[in-house]
Amino acid sequence: MKMGLLAVAAASVIILSGCASAAESAMPTPEATPTETTPPADGGSYSTLKQLQQAYVAAGGDCSELVQRNSVSLAAESGDCNDQTVISTYISTADLSELIQTNKALNEEYDLESDSVWLTGQNWIINSPDAVEMQEKLGGRLVSF
Repeated sequence: MKMGLLAVAAASVIILSGCASAAESAMPTPEATPTETTPPADGGSYSTLKQLQQAYVAAGGDCSELVQRNSVSLAAESGDCNDQTVISTYISTADLSELIQTNKALNEEYDLESDSVWLTGQNWIINSPDAVEMQEKLGGRLVSF
């Protein structure tokens, strides 16, 4: 009799386990919903001008042919994407800040009218007419003169 009860108990466990597995597999599993990643508020940093160019292009910027000239004052590297866009990277935030302050001071000193807007990150600047649109995709802050 004990053997019969054990057999019934074992069969019950197996049957109940099967029901639980069937119920679990019948329940729909939630699918991962794609989310857009938010760029860092400070724009992050880039080790090289090439990395900045790649990020700018991935965000929709026009810079398929970068001509690296290293002509921007205080920049570690700089280059022209086209006749309207210059991108540059800096070794330190102090160099980047100094360049911004110098440009603002020159605009004030010479009473220059400018509608120039730069997009700046931790160690980079994009000087381009599309700087405002690029901020949504790259993060950073806008600096106007």
